[in-house]
Amino acid sequence: GFHFSFFCSFSSIRCFVKTTAVTHPPVLVLVVTVTEKMGGSSSKKKNDSSSSAAAAAEDEAKLEQAQFKEGTFNDGAVDDSYAFWDRNKTFKPKKAIPQKGKQAELHKTIKATMKSTLGGGELRKTVQLPEGEDLNEWIAVNTVHFYNAANMIYGTCAEFCTDESCPVMSAGPKYEYLWKDGVQYKKPTRVSAPVYIDNLLNWVNEQISNSNLFPVDENEKFPRTFMAQIKVIYKRLFRLYCHIYYSHFDKIRAIGANAHLNTCFKHFVFFVLEFHLVDEEELAPLKKLITKFTKET
Repeated sequence: GFHFSFFCSFSSIRCFVKTTAVTHPPVLVLVVTVTEKMGGSSSKKKNDSSSSAAAAAEDEAKLEQAQFKEGTFNDGAVDDSYAFWDRNKTFKPKKAIPQKGKQAELHKTIKATMKSTLGGGELRKTVQLPEGEDLNEWIAVNTVHFYNAANMIYGTCAEFCTDESCPVMSAGPKYEYLWKDGVQYKKPTRVSAPVYIDNLLNWVNEQISNSNLFPVDENEKFPRTFMAQIKVIYKRLFRLYCHIYYSHFDKIRAIGANAHLNTCFKHFVFFVLEFHLVDEEELAPLKKLITKFTKET
C-alpha cells in the first residue's frame, strides 16, 4: 500500500489507501480524516469494507426515498414550520432577540418575510442581502435565528437521540464527526451524538454571545476573522441536520414533522449557499437532498 498527505490553508488532510485480497474481488480501503486547525471538530469518511459500502448505499436509498416522497415538502408559510418547533421544548435556552437597534430591525425583517413566504424560489430570495444592509450584520442576525431553529428542532429529537441509540456522532455509516473545542477536548475525540450536539449548541451559544465576535453596539466593527469563525458555526450546525436526517428522520416523520424539518433545512441551506458558508465536501452527506431543493427553485 502507499500513504500520502498534503495540507491546505484551513485543514490538515491525511489519506491512507491500501488494498486487500481477503475478499474477491479485492476491496479498496479509503479513510479520509479532516482535522481543522481552528479549534474545530473533525470529520471522518469511512468506507472500509464492501459490507459497509452496501449498507451505506441501502441507507442512502432509504433516506432518499423518505425525503423525496411526493408531498414531503412544506408549501405553506415558512413561519408556520418554525412555529411548529417553537411549541415544543428547546434543547437549550433560546438566544434572546434584541428589542431595539439595527439588529432588532433585521430580525423583524426576517420574521415578516417568513410569514409571507412560500417554499422554493421565494424562500431563496429571502436569504439575499437586503439592499443597503451590511453583510456581516445580516449574517450575524441570521446566525442567531438558525441557532434558535436548530435548538428547537433538536429539542424534539433529544428524547430518542441517546448514548445507546447514537454512540457516535454520524451521518449514516460513511460519515463520523469527532469533537474538538481546544478547551475540554483538546484533540478530535469520538463522543456520542447527544454529547457532540450538547457541546455543539453550547459552543455556538458562546460564539453568538461573544460581543467581540457579535458586536452589540452598532458603532462597533466586526472582527476581521468574523467570516472564518462564522463558517465553523454553520459547518457544525449542518452536521446536526445531517445526523437528524440519517438517524432520526423516521421518528420525525412519525410525528408528522418531516415537512417542517425540510422547510427549515431548506431555508438554512439556501442561506449557506448564498454566502458560501459551508465547504462542498462538508455538504456531501445531504448532497442529493440539497440538489433537489435547488432544482425546485
